[in-house]
Amino acid sequence: MDNKRAFICLNLVPGIGPIKVNRLIEIFGSASAIFEKSIKELKGVEGIGPKLAEEICKGPQNHNPDDELRMAERAGVTILSRECSEYPGFLKEIADPPLVLYVRGNVSSLNNPYKSIAMVGSRRPSHYGVKMAESLSVSAVTAGWTTISGLAIGIDTATHRSTVDAGGTTIAVLGSGLGRLYPQENLELARKICEKGAVISEFPMTFPPDRRSFPMRNRIISGMSCGTIVVEAGLNSGTLITANQANDQGRNVFAVPGRANEPGSRGCHSLIRDGAKLIENFADVLEEYNNLTLFDAAKFNIIDVAKGKKEVPDTLPALTLSETEQKIVEFLSLGEATVDNMVDELEIAVGKAFATLIEMETKKLVKPLPGRRYTLLK
Repeated sequence: MDNKRAFICLNLVPGIGPIKVNRLIEIFGSASAIFEKSIKELKGVEGIGPKLAEEICKGPQNHNPDDELRMAERAGVTILSRECSEYPGFLKEIADPPLVLYVRGNVSSLNNPYKSIAMVGSRRPSHYGVKMAESLSVSAVTAGWTTISGLAIGIDTATHRSTVDAGGTTIAVLGSGLGRLYPQENLELARKICEKGAVISEFPMTFPPDRRSFPMRNRIISGMSCGTIVVEAGLNSGTLITANQANDQGRNVFAVPGRANEPGSRGCHSLIRDGAKLIENFADVLEEYNNLTLFDAAKFNIIDVAKGKKEVPDTLPALTLSETEQKIVEFLSLGEATVDNMVDELEIAVGKAFATLIEMETKKLVKPLPGRRYTLLK
């Protein structure tokens, strides 16, 4: 049995998870080598008792990985083991990365870690919560980011749908197998997600959703992202599990504030008190990831760089500007201007103008002002 099939088989064996598999691989060298060991050898490993050792030994007999591969292929699903090059690199960094990922859709969409943001929240959001999720998602799309959520009713659905409607890429992580998609009312949305993004799960094809599987899938949502946004959550919300897992994984946690007297705001306010960054828009998220060593406008003359001059300190890499960015920099060098001014004078589309300006914000080239006005950072 090759390693990919061994990972699939291990994922089908009940009672064993990524942490125990990690331990077995450390001792025996590979996933496939695990199935070459006797019950006596297996139960000698810490955390592997006699019952589980027997389950592992009978794994290939009771859980044929080729049957699972055939079922996935018929459903248009790709199975990635940890050793596959397409397996998300960011996810490998967490303590308990899934043994395999079942992927329906665009596999390449899984590897955009430095521009992927998780967005989670209440299953019963307020009108305000939905509108904030929609606004943040559309802004993320405009900035070229991928959104990641769990396809649940509420904030998850608002995130996925608004991302798709804006022409962006989103990834839905399920708490069930892809052959048992839950919730069923989001089946059509899942199909749309797969056109550019993907619907994924660590669970076997026909695995039903249960209370244990949803907390497990949350670590994947946070683990594939460089940060997690909590839009709306009560104090006892399962959403806080995702935020805690993001913290444990060393990822940023952002929280959207709400009304002080609303129960659905208390989880976010608690996160903010504990150190999560309060955000009001996606620009607040982008600010957290600005690389000041590359894009500190105070250290060199941006306008000269835009015009092709090489007056950049040797300790800093040259800043490369697109043609549209160069036009905007030269236009704003004459003074602050509105987006409408730029669209009219530079003859660029409104959508492209906004997308370029958000990208320029991340580079510390421009600063937004009230009234949709922008100015150069000098």
